[in-house]
Amino acid sequence: MSSNTKIQFLSHASCLVKTNKVKILMDPWLIGSCYWRSWWNYPPVKEDLINNLKIDAIYITHVHWDHWHGPSLKKLFSKDTLIITHDEPNRRSIKDLKSLGFNNIKLLKHDESMLIGDIKITPYQFGLFLNDSALVIETPDVKIFNANDCKIAGSSLRYILNKHGKFDFALRSHSSANDRVCYKIKDTDLIFDDKNHYSEAFALFMNVVKPKYAIPFASNHCHLHKDVYEMNEYINDPFKLKSFIEKKKQLIKSELKIMLSGDSWSSETGFKIDSNNERYFLDKEKYLSLYIDSVLPKLENFYKQESRLKPNSRIIKMFESQIQSIPMAFRKKFKDFNYNLVLFNDKREFLYEVSPHLGKVISCDTDFNTGSQIRIPIKIFIDSVAMNMFHHSSISKRNKYIFKNKDLLNKYESFQDLLEYVELEVFPLNIKYIFNLIKSYTRRWREVIVYFKAFILKRKGMQIYDIEKEILKNT
Repeated sequence: MSSNTKIQFLSHASCLVKTNKVKILMDPWLIGSCYWRSWWNYPPVKEDLINNLKIDAIYITHVHWDHWHGPSLKKLFSKDTLIITHDEPNRRSIKDLKSLGFNNIKLLKHDESMLIGDIKITPYQFGLFLNDSALVIETPDVKIFNANDCKIAGSSLRYILNKHGKFDFALRSHSSANDRVCYKIKDTDLIFDDKNHYSEAFALFMNVVKPKYAIPFASNHCHLHKDVYEMNEYINDPFKLKSFIEKKKQLIKSELKIMLSGDSWSSETGFKIDSNNERYFLDKEKYLSLYIDSVLPKLENFYKQESRLKPNSRIIKMFESQIQSIPMAFRKKFKDFNYNLVLFNDKREFLYEVSPHLGKVISCDTDFNTGSQIRIPIKIFIDSVAMNMFHHSSISKRNKYIFKNKDLLNKYESFQDLLEYVELEVFPLNIKYIFNLIKSYTRRWREVIVYFKAFILKRKGMQIYDIEKEILKNT
């Protein structure tokens, strides 16, 4: 019996699935910006989409702010709203939800289903420590695979397809959320990100899943802060994706459907797509300029706030403590690696030398050359350290990483990975986390096979984005 299922796309990574009985919302970043005014929904979300938004449950896929958006959660939803997320080894997401006052939180294990009205949801985790989750949504009319940013592949992906069968819709990201475009090796033109990778990986994923409709998703954003406006050219928007796929004839079994904010599909009436939304991408410079004008007071107020800040000894000590949370056994390999940290705003710069090995951050009166310079806006450094979310600072794309050679870059990346484990509660090591991790992988053992294959390919010198494509090709 039909339940009149409707899928409505609200924003960058947020969509609403509803039937006659129930409404489930995913990853509601619906208002404002995230990552320190760097990221904004694009096209802008119309107010009538979110006014009086009535839902029965929210599912959050992972902790990144373009999916886990505190301002949207606080402003738009009551504190007794049912919020569902996946049960991962660390408890960061739960703690942060509770700190906002939400008290009706449900955790689902990997491959554990939950029935809400006549909608069944099943999350699948992927990611060694940063656990992203894909979500399978099944109604009496339709089957949806929301992969969002989750790079699920190999035997883990094959298991989902064998269990759930043919999907009507598959949703997946198609642009960069990492900071590789911010890397620079002095006196070289080396590029650390492959602009075509995201389109190729999207097509490879869809050719494995073979949904009826392939939906570009979780990449509909732009950059409006003055520090990162030029980064808009690196965004692989859905129409660039479409052009690439059609030119290369890469999509085999699925029909590509671009669905932007306000677009929908219904089991009774089919697709309702606003063709006017394409103008935001055909004349992007014009509409970005209009967008900036519409939010200029917010941007200018933020610029003023940033210009007043300066680092303080308390935040530096906190950063040292976070570094020292990394066990010395891991920090030993950085004995010969220090880097220059430059904290800046529009008015001045503050210089430091960071020793990952010693866990020390020393203020300097003059600049000196370690061969590695990391430039971070003061506001971003203070917030990311205070919240122990240092990895989020890089997603803003407002940091700059300048190295004398690739070996120094690799050392810094290795240190950053360890610092991210502090954010994810891997460090300092504790028995409870280790127990939760082992318990989690009793359900996710297929993932270990994928990691082993990735490790072998990386040992052979393959780039991380090429590893993803290679594993998808062999899924």
